[in-house]
Amino acid sequence: MRPGEVSAAPAAGGGAPRGEHAPLAAPPSARRWAGPAAAAVAAIALAWGGWQLRPSLQDGQGTTRGPLGAALFAEGADAPLQLLGPRALPQTATVAAAVAAPASMANAQPPGTGGRSLTPKRADSAARPAQPLQAASPEAAAAACQRFLKRLPTIDAATCAATRLADSGAASVQGTPLYWRDVGPPATPPASARAGGAAEPLRVLVVGAMHGDELTSAALALRWVTLAERQVGDASSTLPMHWRFIPILNPDGLLARQPTRVNARGVDLNRNFPTPNWERDAPIYWEKRTRRDPRRWPGPEPLSEPESRFLYDQMEQFAPDLVVSIHAPYGVLDYDGPVPPPSRLGRLRLDQLGIFPGSLGHYGSVRQGMPVVTIELQHELRMPEEEQVRQMWRDLLRWMGTHLARDGTGRTAS
Repeated sequence: MRPGEVSAAPAAGGGAPRGEHAPLAAPPSARRWAGPAAAAVAAIALAWGGWQLRPSLQDGQGTTRGPLGAALFAEGADAPLQLLGPRALPQTATVAAAVAAPASMANAQPPGTGGRSLTPKRADSAARPAQPLQAASPEAAAAACQRFLKRLPTIDAATCAATRLADSGAASVQGTPLYWRDVGPPATPPASARAGGAAEPLRVLVVGAMHGDELTSAALALRWVTLAERQVGDASSTLPMHWRFIPILNPDGLLARQPTRVNARGVDLNRNFPTPNWERDAPIYWEKRTRRDPRRWPGPEPLSEPESRFLYDQMEQFAPDLVVSIHAPYGVLDYDGPVPPPSRLGRLRLDQLGIFPGSLGHYGSVRQGMPVVTIELQHELRMPEEEQVRQMWRDLLRWMGTHLARDGTGRTAS
């Protein structure tokens, strides 16, 4: 039985769970005091739980919301969680019901996490060099691209084939391959890097289309593959880089007849990561804040989905110094992490939206201690103009050079 589950459903008519004896009736005097006593205990537990979980910079909940974040919080539809449920209160039937799938998902049986620990300890990334993966041939990439071309704004067959996407060996719920592309440092570092001491390349993981209906997020990730190749191959560059791109994390959602935010099992992948107290907070958030919105169902347990497990594994194995997660359509720049955030990328201005149970930003920053830059493009179907695509890239590199670049000893600038 997973944490947060009840052992058995109550029998019809409110009786004891099947296989248990009904409790003895309390005497009238005890019943007279039971209500006030329970209310007092609940009030104390609520105050204690709220005090324990008050927003703080240490637990990642102390981010300052800008105008959009404040508006989201005010309307409550998908507002960041600020006061989580009290730790001391016993689970109620209402909370237990929140972990159940929507009606359309009632028969889904997502696999578990295979016994893996959900409390990873991030090793020093400088001590874990990652070898670049082999790119696919243009012909193999062109065949892979045929699946997605009709859904990718501004991406034609030649542009997609040039990315040389390779099959990662992992697959979605419906068996669609999850493609990736590594753009690694040159075999011979530039002369400037050799002269100043060989610094370990910064590792950056770029993720697109976590939500299948945000088509521009996949297109931007693909466009940036070409820019990464130019940056890594630039002999004058003083910033050694190793990029890993996962342009389409949710291919089933992207390829659905009507593209969907959720994956094929109806799970919002960006609420399925093992953030602290997920078993308690994610169901409460989904039921109370989103009003059981099926587009934001966090799933039955953390990492219940093959797509979120794949990204989780990449964060463990690749050990990125930075994660860039591309979304749409809020038109802002969000950030979670231990170093100062970028103030803007192109036209996108910083507007920190807060944290959400199970989100990648919350998991990466709080659990892994790594910066997560979330790009919210202005439109999910219409790409920004070419100059903005490049300006966002230049601003990202400039910020990385200031706050993440390592010297020859492996120390970062911030």
